[in-house]
Amino acid sequence: MVTVSSAASTQPTVFPLMQCGSGTGNTVTLGCFATGFTPSSLTYAWTKNGAALTNSIQYPPVQKGNLYTGISQIQVPKQDWDQRQTFQCAVTHAAGNPPAVSFQKPVLRVVSPNITLHPVWYGELGTSPVRLICTLSDFFPETLSVNWQQDNQPFNIQPIQRKLQVLERQEKIFGLTSEIEPNMTEWEAGSAFICKATHNNNDFTKMISICQIYTCTPPSIHIEIPSFMTVMMATSNVMATCSVHTVFNAKVTWQMDGRLPPSNKVRQIRNETHLIGTLTVSSREWKQLRLIKCKAEHRCLSSAEKSIHLSEPAATAPSVEIRRSLPELLKGNSAVLECDVTQLSSSDLYITFQADSDNISKELYVDLPETPGLHSITRRVTIPSNYWTNDTSFTCTVNQGFTRKFTSNSTGSFFVDPSVELLLVPSDVSGPQRLLCSGWGFNPQIKWFSESTQRPSSSSDISMDADGRVAVTSELKIPQKEWKTGKVFICEVSDKSLNKQVRQNISLCSACSSIPPSITVEIPSFKTVMSTSQVQATCLVRTAFDAKVTWLMDGRVSPSKTDRPDSNTTHIFSNVSVSSSQWKQLKHITCRAEHACFSLAEKTISVAEPAATAPSVEIRRSLPELLKGNSAVLECDVTQLSSSDLYVTFQANSVDISEKQYVDLHEASGVHSITRRFTVPQTHWKKDTRFTCTVNQGFSTNFVSNSTGNIFVDPSVELLLVPSDVSGLQRLLCSGWGFNPQIKWFSESTQRPSSSSDISMDADGRVAVTSELKIPQKEWKTGKVFICEVSDKSLNKQVRQNISVCSACSSIPPSITVEIPSFKTVMSTSQVQATCLVLTAFDAKVTWLMDGRVSPSKTDRPDSNTTHIFSNVSVSSSQWKQLKHITCRAEHACFSLAEKTISVAEPAATAPSVEIRRSLPELLKGNSAVLECDVTQLSSSDLYVTFQANSVDISEKQYVDLHEASGVHSITKRFTVPQTHWKKDTRFTCTVNQGFSTNFVSNSTGNIFVDPSVELLLVPSDVPGLQRLLCSGWGFNPQIKWFSESTQRPSSSSDISMDADGRVAVTSELKIPQKEWKTGKVFICEVSDKSLNKQVRQNISLCSVTPASSQIVSVYVEGPPLHQLQNEGQVTVTCLLVGPSLNDFSITWKVGGKEYSPGFHTGPPVSHSNGTETLRSSLNVSAEDWHAYKQVSCEGKHQCSSQGFEGHISKSRDLYPPTVKIMQPTASELSASDVLTLTCLVSGFFPSNVIVYWEENGQTLPSTHYTNSPAWKYTGGSTYSMSSRLNTSKSEDTESTYTCVVKHESSPTPFESTIEDVFAEVTYSKPSATLLQGSREIVCLVSGFSPARINITWLLDDSQDQLDYNTSEPHRGPKGKFSVQSHLSLTGVNWLPGSVLICRVTHANTTLSLNITKTDNLEHCDFFDDNTEAVVNQDMDVESWYMAFTFLLFFLIATIYGVIATIIKTK
Repeated sequence: MVTVSSAASTQPTVFPLMQCGSGTGNTVTLGCFATGFTPSSLTYAWTKNGAALTNSIQYPPVQKGNLYTGISQIQVPKQDWDQRQTFQCAVTHAAGNPPAVSFQKPVLRVVSPNITLHPVWYGELGTSPVRLICTLSDFFPETLSVNWQQDNQPFNIQPIQRKLQVLERQEKIFGLTSEIEPNMTEWEAGSAFICKATHNNNDFTKMISICQIYTCTPPSIHIEIPSFMTVMMATSNVMATCSVHTVFNAKVTWQMDGRLPPSNKVRQIRNETHLIGTLTVSSREWKQLRLIKCKAEHRCLSSAEKSIHLSEPAATAPSVEIRRSLPELLKGNSAVLECDVTQLSSSDLYITFQADSDNISKELYVDLPETPGLHSITRRVTIPSNYWTNDTSFTCTVNQGFTRKFTSNSTGSFFVDPSVELLLVPSDVSGPQRLLCSGWGFNPQIKWFSESTQRPSSSSDISMDADGRVAVTSELKIPQKEWKTGKVFICEVSDKSLNKQVRQNISLCSACSSIPPSITVEIPSFKTVMSTSQVQATCLVRTAFDAKVTWLMDGRVSPSKTDRPDSNTTHIFSNVSVSSSQWKQLKHITCRAEHACFSLAEKTISVAEPAATAPSVEIRRSLPELLKGNSAVLECDVTQLSSSDLYVTFQANSVDISEKQYVDLHEASGVHSITRRFTVPQTHWKKDTRFTCTVNQGFSTNFVSNSTGNIFVDPSVELLLVPSDVSGLQRLLCSGWGFNPQIKWFSESTQRPSSSSDISMDADGRVAVTSELKIPQKEWKTGKVFICEVSDKSLNKQVRQNISVCSACSSIPPSITVEIPSFKTVMSTSQVQATCLVLTAFDAKVTWLMDGRVSPSKTDRPDSNTTHIFSNVSVSSSQWKQLKHITCRAEHACFSLAEKTISVAEPAATAPSVEIRRSLPELLKGNSAVLECDVTQLSSSDLYVTFQANSVDISEKQYVDLHEASGVHSITKRFTVPQTHWKKDTRFTCTVNQGFSTNFVSNSTGNIFVDPSVELLLVPSDVPGLQRLLCSGWGFNPQIKWFSESTQRPSSSSDISMDADGRVAVTSELKIPQKEWKTGKVFICEVSDKSLNKQVRQNISLCSVTPASSQIVSVYVEGPPLHQLQNEGQVTVTCLLVGPSLNDFSITWKVGGKEYSPGFHTGPPVSHSNGTETLRSSLNVSAEDWHAYKQVSCEGKHQCSSQGFEGHISKSRDLYPPTVKIMQPTASELSASDVLTLTCLVSGFFPSNVIVYWEENGQTLPSTHYTNSPAWKYTGGSTYSMSSRLNTSKSEDTESTYTCVVKHESSPTPFESTIEDVFAEVTYSKPSATLLQGSREIVCLVSGFSPARINITWLLDDSQDQLDYNTSEPHRGPKGKFSVQSHLSLTGVNWLPGSVLICRVTHANTTLSLNITKTDNLEHCDFFDDNTEAVVNQDMDVESWYMAFTFLLFFLIATIYGVIATIIKTK
């Protein structure tokens, strides 16, 4: 029995299958895949756009488990597929028909990449190498290429690329990164790096450069030039510094007057923020410079530059004056000179002082504030003692800039010995006697002495003349009683500086005549003695001194009664009374006068009767008789008379004119005196008459007197003004001389009685009369004329002389001084007063006029003293402000009208220059908030100054009194700012209020009350062994302190200055021993402001100023040189550190991983022109360790860094021999110049140690002839390359053979490359030519020529029409000679039998013409050679024939190929 069971049917699932890729050929294969069905029977139906397809293939189903899988395949035209026509596959199955599947060429999904490009540093930004990462993300399809460019040029560095595949939203996308490491130098130079991606035939680019990383704002440039003082004091070079604030490694260049300086004078370094360029110039060259320019250039920046003008500005000549300093003299510095310099317009200057043109001072450099306008300065110097000589004069010189100098006037010689003058000052009789002492010299001092005792002066004064000599005066007042004693007073003028002194004394004795007085002694007559019991003798002493009178009798002081002496203005009278009996006993009596001012004087009279000797006979005119009215009475005085009989007679010109006058003398012992008188008859009153008298004694003896003078003379007069007290009467003294003069006084024709009179008679008989007239001062000052008349009635003669206050005093109009109220007084009071001072001796009338009219204002009654008349006028201040001028007028009969007018009106004034600034001198004194208001170009003296804070007055009015002088003035006023205005937002001004209505406001100060700030810099040290730190502080009143490890350090130097805005800048320098600095100790600069109670700090150390970039070093380790590799003992491994600064690096060696301390040597760092330093260390390693492939490592480490940088090397196990090739120079290189550089390229070797040298014709050349580059390795490569350049000369080369020889440890045999006859192709060689004929063309072969330039033309029968031909480029042969071929196609050429084709070759100065003629039978070719300049050499060398046959072979092959191709096409 058979049982049939039916299993469950399952409907198939259908999937479309399409060919991967674009396929090949003209068809595309599609598949219809049915799976998971049962039973196995099913059919496939294919359609295209609804039309059935029958060329499908159906494969039998395959069973897997209970289910089946089947497939149907069809090939459709690729053209239909590409046109996206629709194909369908329908499956029919018993279990049901699944949906038909459609096939259509899918639209390719394209997603463009997103591209980004950014730099990455694997260390510190800006110092470690940079990597550029180009990221392409989210693209599809996968195919994408990346190329790198540098500055739009292909980039030959192999990038590192990584691909990524991401499934996003069920769609596959791709990503890719491409990474390169550019050359740091080119990166920092600003090269642009471009990442270019190509995807789906589209380009996507992104560019990056260092310029995009940082802002490209032009850098700020600051140039610091040496100061004028530095340039002048420099013995060799000075340095200018250019600081460029930029992050770019820009190139800093200098220009001096448009020229570039030599490279060895320029240096460039870099710190964290700045490029520092220095320029070193000789001081002599610096002085010649006009302009210096610093320029910073970088591709990322627009060009930035800063110029400084060094040339001296056109300056006006300053005013230079030298004088001796009186203020310094008063301080005790006697030899100090002052040089006053005004009208200065330049700040670069110094001052020197000269003694007789020799410099006696150092250069006194001057730092002037950089402000507009002119300046004034004063410099002082103390004169060295060796120039303290009488004949020395001094000058000072202003040396302005480098070339101009201005010398002052010369002083006089003021080192002079002291001199003295002592004067008696007229004094009142009742008051003290005044003495005035004047001293002159270098440094005179006055002292008073009296009897060896120093006396204090009553007053003193000191002044200095323009020539530098000092004048001192001193006054001494002495009581009259002491003065009249005759005491001597001494004035001593001494000069301690010169150790000199001089004296002068004075006394009553020296002031008046010290001639001993005349003494007259009158004794009683004999008759009187005989007739009375008491007699009296009289002594008359003619003297001005208060002398002491003493009587001596027979040599002894008289015990007798002596009357108290009496005196008048001319004489002292003294009487002595003696009894007659005593008198009779006397032999002689003496009258003695004594005083300290003269030597003792005395007069002795003999009383005893002498022996009868010749008498003394004297004739004189009789004064007593004259006083009685008997003017012509003569007296004959006879003395020494013995008791005898005698008579007396008188003579006129020796002729008796009188009767005999007998005398009866009683007989007594001794001699006698008698007087006889005689009146001269008028007949003898003649001018030429002289008189005598004769004593006739006894009968025979006579004694004649002396002769009188001429007594009958005309009268004469002298009228004098006697000094009088101002409050008393004016005294006039009239003196008359003559025979019998009489005095009368007159005033305005009216006789005036005299106040006193006197008469005297001289020894010659002439009479002198004096008369005094006293006049009230009021009458005297009116100018009235007073006349003194001297008349002689006896002779009927008279003479007059007049006097008045006008004639006694100068009649020059008086000087008038008008003192007006000050501007301050007018501005601050309601009533003002003007004063007029009239310098005159006259009682003048003073009148005030205001604006030309007599003043109606209140006028004080004039007052006066001995020299001036004073008058005041009072005016209201409001009225005063309206006045234009005021006049003081003085009138008197003795002088013409005098007046003085003062302009009161406010003058038209130019605007002054008003500047406000903070006072640096006051700050240095401790007054931190003092403002100065400088006012220049002032043309008016009426002004006051006020100070404002934010335009509000904060000061009182400061009135200014200017001295009246021509020109403009300058003043400075100061004001201390109250602490209430010490605010940051406060600005200050000062205002000049000129006159009553005009004011001028200064500029505004900056904000001076600012917090302190600090900057701490490392200064390049010019002193070995010391590190200099410079701290700068700014603020209101900054102070600097240094600290180290909490300990305050004293600064080495400091300075303070003030900016134009009033802010103070302080600098302080600290010098630290390099040993201490190298320890890394931290130093702190603290800037504090006690005024504002603020402070700020900044610290520095070796590690803080060493940038991270300077702590990074490149380490290169080089193995032993080749010649040491055969050593059995030791080999040398060299380590080279390269970095910006290597002083603070240490080197550690390791061999086989173990530190190696002995056996290595490290040299000092070496600086290079590119700003880097290298440090070389050599280690001797045992050859055994080296050949055992032990690793030798070298580590460089900065003392401030915890990270070391290591390089290592070991003997290489893999050796790659080098490839050596000499590069063939081009023709342009060969002909460019006489010198040619041959380049030998050595590549593909490892390790890097290699020896390269050159040989010429087998002889080794010196190393000076060639240059070897260091070995390099391409990024990603494993072998090294290098090059060597040899310089050869065309003129010296004689077809030499050059060999580049390379030795490398990979082979014991050297590697070589050779080049022969280098200059062959540029050395002239004549060409050789050959014609070859084929069936369709003719070929002209030219060979063996040089140089390569050649010209080939074809002609037919010498016609000028050129033919159709083709000439190849010249080909260089092995020995440097060239060959060329020219093909002439015969197609189209009408070449008839007998016609000639010509190939003309032109080369240099050679022309070849090769002819060929067409014959009827062309079995062979005839060659014709027509050389226009030389015969062609038909003996071609082997090379030429070789080339000819080669061309012929090629020609035949080409012909055969053409024939075969024609046959095939024809078939």
